[in-house]
Amino acid sequence: MSKIDPVASLGGLVAERPSRAALFERLRLDYCCDGRQTLAEACKERGLDSETVRAMLQVIDELSDDEQSENEQSDWREHSLRELCRHIVETHHEGLRRELPHIEELMATVVRVHGPYHPELGEMQSRFDAIRAQLEPHMANEEARLFPAIVALEQGGKAIPAELVDALEDDHTRVGEDLGELCELSGGYNTARARCATHRALLAALADFERDLHTHIHEENNVLLVRARELSAHATAGPRDADGVQ
Repeated sequence: MSKIDPVASLGGLVAERPSRAALFERLRLDYCCDGRQTLAEACKERGLDSETVRAMLQVIDELSDDEQSENEQSDWREHSLRELCRHIVETHHEGLRRELPHIEELMATVVRVHGPYHPELGEMQSRFDAIRAQLEPHMANEEARLFPAIVALEQGGKAIPAELVDALEDDHTRVGEDLGELCELSGGYNTARARCATHRALLAALADFERDLHTHIHEENNVLLVRARELSAHATAGPRDADGVQ
């Protein structure tokens, strides 16, 4: 019998052992935006046998130390919040700022060439544009307000308003929903369905974009914000500014 707890949350399972994320990606189990959902609930929703999934997770967990170290990502629960904020900015935010214009260029070319005969490509472009329009101000808001507040909190500063954290989590949920629609419109980023080399490059770039964004949102929702809420619960409340931020 697998030792994996069926009522453990998806986000908690990945926070505990990041290498589990690869299996959840393959099974399309949402461990980032819907990370509070239990493994049993998520499997039922996807029509998967939870015992089989638990056994697959157990195999991952039983890898030898050498094998595990090659596949395991950093456990950000063991790092300072300052380090985690810096990692998110340098790895995910800066990576998105480089990749978003590249994907936009590929998308524009594919839609121009093939769009008149394949209207779903125009729908893909609209969904991607919506995601980008949400991500760019969201990242700026995190860097200007949330991350400095979290770093200050870790150093003994004031509690972070719950409404600020809730609003940013709501942004993640909307992005996750749009990302799911983009994946569906693209046929699961299946490069075998590509209509030309540029389309193939676009689908590959979108698949990488989705994987990184899942990791990005997971690290925020299920690690950073969880820890920030715990610290805030024990911190003193400070005066609010005109925007409601302490």
